[in-house]
Amino acid sequence: MNALPATLPGPDYHDPAVYALDREAIFFRSWICVGRTEDVREAGQWITADVAGESILVTRDQEDSLRAFYNVCRHRGSRLCDGDSGQVKSAFRCPYHAWTYTLDGKLRGTPHVGREEVSREDHGLWTVAVDEWQGFVFVNLRRDDPPALRDALAESEGVLDLERFDLSGLRRGFRSVHEVQANWKIIVANYNECLHCPTVHPELVDIVPAFRSGVVFEDGRSDGGVSLAEGRRSVAGDHESRHLLLPGMTEEEASSYFGSLLFPAMFLDISGCEAIATLVQPTGPTSCRLITDYLFHPDSVARADFDPSAVVEFNERVAEQDNAVCERAQKGVMSRAFTHGVYPEKDAEVYKFDLHYKSLRDAYRSRSQEAAESRCSG
Repeated sequence: MNALPATLPGPDYHDPAVYALDREAIFFRSWICVGRTEDVREAGQWITADVAGESILVTRDQEDSLRAFYNVCRHRGSRLCDGDSGQVKSAFRCPYHAWTYTLDGKLRGTPHVGREEVSREDHGLWTVAVDEWQGFVFVNLRRDDPPALRDALAESEGVLDLERFDLSGLRRGFRSVHEVQANWKIIVANYNECLHCPTVHPELVDIVPAFRSGVVFEDGRSDGGVSLAEGRRSVAGDHESRHLLLPGMTEEEASSYFGSLLFPAMFLDISGCEAIATLVQPTGPTSCRLITDYLFHPDSVARADFDPSAVVEFNERVAEQDNAVCERAQKGVMSRAFTHGVYPEKDAEVYKFDLHYKSLRDAYRSRSQEAAESRCSG
């Protein structure tokens, strides 16, 4: 019998040095989803997002353009905006020394400091690349020009195929937040396989029968979907969904479930009547925050009797089951005995992710070493 390939070594899931490298090589060089465009629909609306420890401020300016900045005043580094969201009329005002910035990031006011002392042209907010796709807002913290967002998404298998469901028009019906004591890669690995599903998710395998055999794809299908149990159009506790089908969803597709990972750490799960988007935000070497938006047809959300509880309660139960086993795995990989695990055949998606992750991490580390050697030799 051939030996199975080895997983990432244990320290990759808890070593502070590896986490520091993940921040620089992965999260600061990738397009990261930070929310929905409905959160910044009007000029002056703003949200903040945590990207592996960096606070990013996203807003919309008077010209209706999305803008993103580091949430840092240019005077002496004070945090500019507190909280998750808010709205200003025309400018951001630092709570420390009252420096003010226009919605497009230009420095507008420096109370008690003369214009001749500070060049306002040179001290606007530090900008971050920002774009939107299907109603989701993404930022990229690369210091050089990042690739186009859609080109980057195309590298995640099956993601662009989901455009046919017209997710841009959906509205949030509920949001949940979970703090999980596990490395972000453990969360992603768990999403990428279903060997755990028969043991951990007995309710889910009743709704998605293919998962009962530990697979994430269904034989005979080329669209990336898996069939729901007969008569279902939703991954929910109720057999009958009371919500409208998503725009672009055919009756045939409505009886299926589609799931995709948007590299590095966003999950997008779609069935007939809902889309569930989960953002994985690393908060340390052994912890992360999961922010999950439950999205529905706008006409469903607008109804006076709109009730997402059947969808939310079922999927939150699944999430809690996942979080519990991920925290169990985190404890195990920190053992001195765990040098590495193995990938059986049904871990193929985990294996592919880890190979891609390692290639990006190692390439960044190599470039950094070459740059350091060049500076020393120069």
